[in-house]
Amino acid sequence: MRYMHTGVAFLVFFSLAVAGCGDASRSSQLPVSHGTSVEFVLNDSVTASFLGSREGAVWSLYNGDEVVTLTPLNDSTWKVPVFNGSWVLHKDQKNDSYRGHWVDSLRNPPGSYRVPIQVLPTSASAQATIEPLAIPTGTWDVWFGEDSSDSPGSQLDLTAEGGAVRATIRTPTGDYRYLAGTVVGNALQLQTFDGAHLFVFTASLQDGNWVGGHFYSGNHYHTTWRAASAAPAPDQSPMQSLVVPDEDLRVSVVDRAGNRSSISLRSDSLIVLDILGTWCPNCMDEVRLLHELYNPQSRFLSVAFERDTNPVSSYERLDAFSAELNLDWELFLGGKASKKSAADAFPFLDRVISFPTTLFIRGNDVMVHSGFNGPATGERYTMEKKRFQDQLNGFTSLENR
Repeated sequence: MRYMHTGVAFLVFFSLAVAGCGDASRSSQLPVSHGTSVEFVLNDSVTASFLGSREGAVWSLYNGDEVVTLTPLNDSTWKVPVFNGSWVLHKDQKNDSYRGHWVDSLRNPPGSYRVPIQVLPTSASAQATIEPLAIPTGTWDVWFGEDSSDSPGSQLDLTAEGGAVRATIRTPTGDYRYLAGTVVGNALQLQTFDGAHLFVFTASLQDGNWVGGHFYSGNHYHTTWRAASAAPAPDQSPMQSLVVPDEDLRVSVVDRAGNRSSISLRSDSLIVLDILGTWCPNCMDEVRLLHELYNPQSRFLSVAFERDTNPVSSYERLDAFSAELNLDWELFLGGKASKKSAADAFPFLDRVISFPTTLFIRGNDVMVHSGFNGPATGERYTMEKKRFQDQLNGFTSLENR
């Protein structure tokens, strides 16, 4: 079953439920001037609508508990933060609307990936006519595609707020970040846009489970999904302890001239090394946490594995990412965006299972933190933050996690 709905119901949700945060901050009030509906068209039958606003030349899109703020590059192009994409919009003089495309510049070839977008004025009177709906709250095990395993590994956490829902999907290596939407009758739609990902989930509620689900990612990917009511899986430590000989305690990186060299990771003080990709929203969330916890008495560094491996353009991208997230440490190019390339750069790692992966190195002792539960996971994020704090405070025993 494909039951897609847009427009008024979603606008009501965001009017009632938004308590936005900027790229790294929160706001207690929704801007009221120049209110807009921002609608992405994934294909002919699938759309995703968000509440937005415009203040002067700056657009804002309200993505659940997050605000995506776009700044102008010229009269028709606005820059998407962190992920280097853009909205290219042209105004329709007849009805004060805009039409154009979201361009994801991190996909190759650059500028080739486009999703149609339109921005329309909102109607406050229409919003007031919708009554809050009864929404289920809880946790569900999630299966994608043909997966029929007993333990799928992924879980949907969904909460009701007035006439709307907020959610995320947790996986062993990370979460789907902020998902938001509503239920009309028994039909669910969840969605997110963070500048890198445009996701839409639809499903129907049947006997407490979600059935007939469809998952769309932009205009390039689709699969089915279903979910069964379940208890939340226990929070398990993603830490692995290694003891590494001096000769292997190094990382291979590419410098700005394109030359590969080796950096020793042997130090008497703590080294915090973040393995990331600048195309990865979970990596963005983890970098923000590292920035929050940054301690100059420890050595921080990041190694990025990128879709574009040309050293000149790659370092331009890394410099922009570093500046937007206010990194206080060096960011190196490690190589191609693949887990195999990442593992090959570290002689002491037999594999890298996720982006991000964070290494806490004291002498020859290495703690490997794989994956990341971000702010959308609530208590899980609190536990992740505690693990990071424990490492920075000097706890090295697994019993302390």
